[in-house]
Amino acid sequence: MHVISASRRTDIPAFHAEWFMNRIRQRTVRVRQPFGMGTSDVSLAPEDVIAIVFWTKNAAPIIPWLDELADRGYCFTFLYTINNYPTFLEPHVPSMGHTLKVLEALAKRLPDSFLRWRYDTIVLTDRTDRQWHMRNFSHLCKALAAYTKECIFSFCDYYKKTTRNMSLNVPDYYVPDENQSRAMAEEMAEIAADYDIRMASCAHDFLVSETIAKARCIDPEFLRRVVNITSGQEALSALKLAPSRKECGCVASRDIGAYDTCGHGCVYCYANSNPELARANLARIRVDHVSLHPDSAMP
Repeated sequence: MHVISASRRTDIPAFHAEWFMNRIRQRTVRVRQPFGMGTSDVSLAPEDVIAIVFWTKNAAPIIPWLDELADRGYCFTFLYTINNYPTFLEPHVPSMGHTLKVLEALAKRLPDSFLRWRYDTIVLTDRTDRQWHMRNFSHLCKALAAYTKECIFSFCDYYKKTTRNMSLNVPDYYVPDENQSRAMAEEMAEIAADYDIRMASCAHDFLVSETIAKARCIDPEFLRRVVNITSGQEALSALKLAPSRKECGCVASRDIGAYDTCGHGCVYCYANSNPELARANLARIRVDHVSLHPDSAMP
């Protein structure tokens, strides 16, 4: 049995919900591994899936299918990224008002453990400086305290394509040093504590402290609250640590997404080379394709 990650590489609930449900009904999905490492078929049969972890900034498109997903025997949860950033950073992410309506709809039909909030990734610019983030984060804690008790966060890691896109579109960005990052994280932890929200640092162990835990986005202990079958609980115990990058705390999962297929257009995103390529790929993918990868998305 395995955990399905849907997905670090793209926003499946927001842009590929119907495709995903077609793959669920067919009980299999084809995944092309990054960096030209070939393809593999991943079973989506309920008896092979411990749980599905949805990564998203907009769960609204998948809500109509959640009852079917549950009726078919799947356990699932959401890692929901909510940054409330201005459009120069997140041009096509839904408004905070829309997000709160979606969370309310999810909360009415799912248990308390449906949501883990990600404030990710923290981007500093002249327009979103430390003071801006503290005001924004405080506002979000107040708005989200009814839906979650955990906030997973990280500061932006500037890979080559991230640096290229930020330099082109947001030239006033800057990278905080460790002391600046630590001071911001501790202040955020103080704010979050006022709303009974725990902070967890994703892949930045230097930020772990008495008030900030080490994040595990694919976390077997959390998933124990979601998985409701004995075989799934036993399979969780067997999962090994499988970090996706340095200092990642996640256990093994099967990611079924594809890079350059997300339409949010976030300038800081590591999963899109550029928004134009992502939009072109989105136009090529059909809901009956066996894979999300544009070059292997045969029906």
